[in-house]
Amino acid sequence: MKLSKLALLAFSVIIITGTIHAQKQGVCYTDEYFNERAEKDPSLLQKRKNLENYIANFKQTYDPSTQKATIIIPVVVHNITWVDNNGFLKGYVSNADVDAQLLTMNEDLNRLNADAVDTRALFVPYAAVTDVEFRLAHIDPNGNCTDGIVRKESPLSFNTVLDDAVKSVSYWDSKKYFNIWVIDEIQDNGNGSYVAGYAQFPGSGINNTYGIVCVDQNFGAGSRTMTHEVGHCFNLYHTFQSGCGSNCSNSSDYCCDTPPVATSSFGCPVTNNTCSNDANGPDPYGTNVLDQIENYMSYNSSCQNMFSLDQKIRMLAVLTSTSTSTGLAQLSTASNLTATGTANPYSPVVCTPIAEFNYDKEFICEGATVNFTDNSYNAVPTAWNWIFTGGTPATSGVSNPAITYNTVGVYSVTHQPSTSAGTGSITKTSIVTVSSLTADYVGPIIDSFEIQTKFDNEWWVNSMGGQTWAYNTTAAYTGTGSVRILNRLTGTDGELDELISPSYDISTSTTKTMTFKYAFAKKSSADTDKMYIYYSIDCGNTWVLKLPLTATTLPTAPNQSSAFVPGVNDWVQKSINLSTIGTETNVRFKFSFTSGGGNDIYIDDINIGDYQVGLENFSNIGSFSVYPNPTNSSAQISFNLTKDVKNLSIKVRNAIGQEVTSVIEGQSFNSGKYTLKIDEQRKLSPGIYFIEFNADDNVKVQKLIIQ
Repeated sequence: MKLSKLALLAFSVIIITGTIHAQKQGVCYTDEYFNERAEKDPSLLQKRKNLENYIANFKQTYDPSTQKATIIIPVVVHNITWVDNNGFLKGYVSNADVDAQLLTMNEDLNRLNADAVDTRALFVPYAAVTDVEFRLAHIDPNGNCTDGIVRKESPLSFNTVLDDAVKSVSYWDSKKYFNIWVIDEIQDNGNGSYVAGYAQFPGSGINNTYGIVCVDQNFGAGSRTMTHEVGHCFNLYHTFQSGCGSNCSNSSDYCCDTPPVATSSFGCPVTNNTCSNDANGPDPYGTNVLDQIENYMSYNSSCQNMFSLDQKIRMLAVLTSTSTSTGLAQLSTASNLTATGTANPYSPVVCTPIAEFNYDKEFICEGATVNFTDNSYNAVPTAWNWIFTGGTPATSGVSNPAITYNTVGVYSVTHQPSTSAGTGSITKTSIVTVSSLTADYVGPIIDSFEIQTKFDNEWWVNSMGGQTWAYNTTAAYTGTGSVRILNRLTGTDGELDELISPSYDISTSTTKTMTFKYAFAKKSSADTDKMYIYYSIDCGNTWVLKLPLTATTLPTAPNQSSAFVPGVNDWVQKSINLSTIGTETNVRFKFSFTSGGGNDIYIDDINIGDYQVGLENFSNIGSFSVYPNPTNSSAQISFNLTKDVKNLSIKVRNAIGQEVTSVIEGQSFNSGKYTLKIDEQRKLSPGIYFIEFNADDNVKVQKLIIQ
């Protein structure tokens, strides 16, 4: 539906005080956020009109002498963070940052800000003390002690879009608490700036989305981003809203003591006077005056220092309203202040910590160190007890310990922070994976995913949840097995799923390449799915991007709305040059798929070092090879079956023909290429052995030397 210019709030981009974000400036997207919601629900436009009618009546009867001393607003800050591919916690703000930001907001709303002295004399009589105070809640919705800060991890913290998904990660009843969400990044607008924050106007949506979303770098001491967004939450528009307008009481920003502004400006242009109709309506100045660039709802972040008296009245109209749809009076009632722990006398509380922590590495080689960081909330711990299974040391009493892992395995960590009020506890299972410095396989090698247990035991899957990489026999390029994501059923744009390979020694391979086959189709041309392929030479601690397959280059088949099952012509082979790491003896690969609304994706035939080179011909059944040979570590056998085999056995015999162990015993195999370990546990003593390969009574023997 196309909305009229009068009805639709004007789109705006605002420069907000904050640090530089990749050489860009922060912008406010409150108007765009509202416009998107109004496009989906046009009834919001009528609700805004109804609220403006209410405010007009409120102004007529407003008596400043009846206002109670201070309107106290209970606040909860939801800090939503995420951990990036390099193990760094993104989007985090400290308790001190939260305290400093609320102090800035309270100073700005009550004209206690140090730069209040910079308000030009013309506007000083109209600079308002709003008598509004924000206080962190000390009692949570369940009646428990809280410091008013909630910390959650979610991928929605990064590159979140202008919807309400991130708000669902953590939310407290907005009829009792004023919700603030601090995250890492809002989706880039592509206009050479980044989105610093956005707010919801009162009465313009459901209660559980009401509040402010702000990026972490624009949150903290001295940041006016939050002051500006609070203005929107309390029903203020930009000072230049809809340009010069007509009558100051019913157009532009509806505030007559903020002179009309034709368009946005930046910096601190003290001589700007962009409109000539200032005196239209009950204007207190009586003549054309300069633009009020110092107003918090302007774009002039470098000289913002005031709200106006008319803006204060607009705020009070909703802060004192008992309307169930637009009113905010319930926040500051005596009963609610008591229930949220924000009533007088208000002083710091000591609660039991809610245990949380993060760590900088998930995959490491044996002998490497992982750094752990206490990220507990609800209280500042005064003591810590860490338990590190498999770690050195195995316990720690410091806040941020560094732990070394010397033994291959997958390990859990327990964290128990304490205050005088009690002890919190959290155990995260299987979070540190320690790999051997010796590779799982020696190239050349191929994995065509024909054995599910091999995939389950040797490949790693990192997923946000829901559909992810899994073994399947629905479609394959070679044989009957492959891996896939049922991406069509995911339904969450931006969901990341990672598939991590075993480790490979590629130093002995003649051909320094890795090839793989994959198949993918979009559902529509608007889908943005992508897959990036990385390698790691440090057990998965850090990754190097080698092949990006973007939304443009990823599809191998035409768009398809029903479930995509690739035919033989839908598969594409990709090749990655490994010559720059050709001497590496411990290499892993990662297939990182980001969902963008498309169909299912399949992978098959991982070929490292050109498996075909050097294989012995083996009658009409196929071929097989044992390597490395000689070896002082575990060996492996690769074989290529040119037709299905009903009964395959692979046995290891000693020099006098006695069976030492069995690799495969009487199993059926489809045609295809396979690689298996012969002595995974390294139990074979040094000596000469014979590998007996029996495929439907076609027998071939190859000597293996263990040094």
